[in-house]
Amino acid sequence: MHVFVRQIYTRITTFWSHTAKTQLQCSTFNFASQRSLLQSASARNQTTLCIPLASPTLTTSDPPSRTQPFIMWPLTNNPTTCMKPGKGPFHVACSDIMCDHTIDGSFCRLFYPTNPPAQQLDKSLYTTWLPTKDYARGYAKFIGFDVSAPVASMALSFLLDDYKVPAIWNAPLATEMKDKMPLIIFSHGLGACRTAYSSTCTELASRGFMVAAVEHRDRSACATYVFKEVQHEEDEASEGARAGMVQDWIPHNFAKPNEDFELRNNQVTQRAEECTLALNLMEKLNKGEEIINAMNNELNTAMFKDKFDMDKVAIAGHSFGGATSLVSLVNDDRFKFGVIFDAWLYPIERSMYPSITKPLLFINTETFHWQGNIARMHRMVEDFEKPTDDRRVITILGTCHQNQSDFSLLVSPTLGKLLKTRGKLDPHIAMEINNGAAVAFICKQFGLPFEEQLESYLNGENKDVMVGTNVKLDANYKKSGERKQQETPEKSQANL
Repeated sequence: MHVFVRQIYTRITTFWSHTAKTQLQCSTFNFASQRSLLQSASARNQTTLCIPLASPTLTTSDPPSRTQPFIMWPLTNNPTTCMKPGKGPFHVACSDIMCDHTIDGSFCRLFYPTNPPAQQLDKSLYTTWLPTKDYARGYAKFIGFDVSAPVASMALSFLLDDYKVPAIWNAPLATEMKDKMPLIIFSHGLGACRTAYSSTCTELASRGFMVAAVEHRDRSACATYVFKEVQHEEDEASEGARAGMVQDWIPHNFAKPNEDFELRNNQVTQRAEECTLALNLMEKLNKGEEIINAMNNELNTAMFKDKFDMDKVAIAGHSFGGATSLVSLVNDDRFKFGVIFDAWLYPIERSMYPSITKPLLFINTETFHWQGNIARMHRMVEDFEKPTDDRRVITILGTCHQNQSDFSLLVSPTLGKLLKTRGKLDPHIAMEINNGAAVAFICKQFGLPFEEQLESYLNGENKDVMVGTNVKLDANYKKSGERKQQETPEKSQANL
C-alpha cells in the first residue's frame, strides 16, 4: 500500500507546476462559469478538474480553513458533497471546545442540532474537515511517510484541504427542541482525530442528539495539541488561540512490538479518563457554568444551558475508540450503554470483561476481525446467533475497517480500493447502514421513536447485514478465548 501511495505523491508533485498555471487560467472564470463547470461534472457523475464556488468572507469565529482554490483530480471525490447531510429533521452545527488548555484538559468537537435561516444553508458555509495542515502531516506519518520532506505533507494537504463537513460552524442551537437532548461521547480510533468520524456524528446530531467527538491526547491520534503560554515577547500567539498562547503539538507514538500491550493498555486507560473529562465538560455547559474555551472561536456556550438530558448519556467509538468505550462504561456509571464500531479489543485486560454489564451493540465490518478479537467479543455477547435487546453483534457485509470512518467517502473508488479504505459495498450505503443501526439501537435504549426500517439493520433483515460474525472460531478459541501475547502487525496496528 505504501508503495502505491508514494506513486500517488509523485504524480501530485508532477502536477504541481501545472496546478499553478491552471489556477491562474481559472481565475479568469466568472461565478456562472464555475457553477456551470460543477453542474456538468455532477451530471456526468465523475470527478474532473474544477474550481469551487466563491467562499464567504471568514471571520474570527470560523474554523481553521484554507482559502486557496481546490484542484480536484481523478483520485478524489467532490469535496462538498462526498459527505452527505444527516437524515434527521435538523440541520447540524459544530464547534471546537478546549477547556483547560493543558494536557489535563478536554478537547472535543461538539456537533449539535440547528435550524438556521434558509439563506445560511449554502454549502460554502460547511465546516472544513481537515482542521489544519499539521493533521495532514500526522496522517502522512501514520501511514509510514517521512514527513520531513515538505512535499509529502503538502501533497496530502492538497488531497484533503477542501473537504467539507455538512455542519455549519458556530450556528445557533435549534430552538424547536421541546425536550432536552441526549448526549453521546464519541472516541476516535488509532491514528485519527476529532473530525475523522464526522459522517456519523452529523447523522446523530441531525436526529436531535448532542455529540462530543473527543480528540485524545494519549499520543494515539494522528496529531493533536495543547496550548502553552508564550515565553518570549518575540513569540507570536497561534492563530485562533487566546492571547499569549501558542500551539504545542503532540505527535503519534508508534508502539514497539515488545511493549505494544503495555502501551496500549495505558493509553486506553487515559482515553477513558478523557471521555469522562468530556462528559464533565458537557455537564458544565448544561449547568450554565462559565468555561474558558482556549480555541477562542466565539462559541456562545450559554445557549447550551439546560439543553442536555444528562439522564440519557451513551458512549460510542471506533476500533481503539471501541475499546475506550468499553472501559469507560466500567469506569463511569453515567454512561448508560455503548455502540462499538469494529472494536479492537487487544488493549483491554481480561479481568475487566466481567465488569462490562451495560447494553452493547457491536457493529462489525466483514474484513477487519480475526479469531482472537471475536473470542474476546464472545466474553460480552455469549451467543451471537441469539441477540437480545441489550446485547447484539451485527456484521456489514462487503465492508472493511475504514468504511466506518470518513476516509472511505473522501477518495475515488479506484484509489479507495487500492488503499483499502473501502470494501465491495458502496461506501455511502455502508455508512447509511452503519449509522442507521446505531440510531436504531440508541433510540431503543433511550425509549425514543425512530423509523421502523432502521430496525431491519439490527435484525439482519437487510441483504448487506448479517447477525453475528463471518469469522469462524476453531475449537481452541471457543474453549479458551485467551489473548495471545503477540498479534499480527496488521491487527496490533489497527488503523483508525
